[in-house]
Amino acid sequence: MSAKIADMTPVKNPWWQTAKTPKQGFIMGGIWLLLGLAWVVVAVGEPTPWHWVLAALWTVGSASQLMSAVALQRRRRSAPEAPGR
Repeated sequence: MSAKIADMTPVKNPWWQTAKTPKQGFIMGGIWLLLGLAWVVVAVGEPTPWHWVLAALWTVGSASQLMSAVALQRRRRSAPEAPGR
């Protein structure tokens, strides 16, 4: 008796994963956060709507990088260790 099993393709990265490693996510998130804060300083000194929009976009990008890094870190810690490690 032979049964055909569904096509098993390799698993892809989740859609939310923006970094390959937690370290990369924390570094990129920190850089994006510094750029967002720099735009806030520019927006306070010269308040135009575009400065505030750019500050918000950089800050949201930073949050997504940092959330991805935290999720990767938690996933690594919760994964069972392979025997022999």
